[in-house]
Amino acid sequence: MIVRNNKWLSEIIWWLSTGIICLFFLYPIYYYKIEYPFYKNNIIFIFGFFIFLRWVLLWHLTPYARWQYLKLTIILIIAPILFYFSYEFSDFKNYIDEIGLQEIVTHLKPEEQVAMTKYIRTEMIFFSVCALINGVLVPFKLIWNIWKQHNLNTV
Repeated sequence: MIVRNNKWLSEIIWWLSTGIICLFFLYPIYYYKIEYPFYKNNIIFIFGFFIFLRWVLLWHLTPYARWQYLKLTIILIIAPILFYFSYEFSDFKNYIDEIGLQEIVTHLKPEEQVAMTKYIRTEMIFFSVCALINGVLVPFKLIWNIWKQHNLNTV
């Protein structure tokens, strides 16, 4: 019972840590009062990256590691999630190409504009690409985990 409670506590700590990391990365955009139209997508990409990364590397430490139906459900819904991620990433790239990030930082000093546009672009591309890559790996990890649980009785 103690181990199970520790796993749920660990799960809660992971979610809270991810939220704090998300705030840490988005704070500079908020601090400079930038009218950033991609806050929601950026938060989703950051959470997606850390949750998928944890599932790929540490699935066996999650409290729901033995839930077969959850694994099957995740495998089935990961494709629409990845399509959503790729659509939103494409939307961000189109925004950069057509409008440009300079438009949302015009109220800053020129040197701050360059730094913030570089920061926003790099941060968004990093988390979106990492979330997509880890999202592609999750079904393979879960299929392997289902096989191990069925044949070897381990996760």
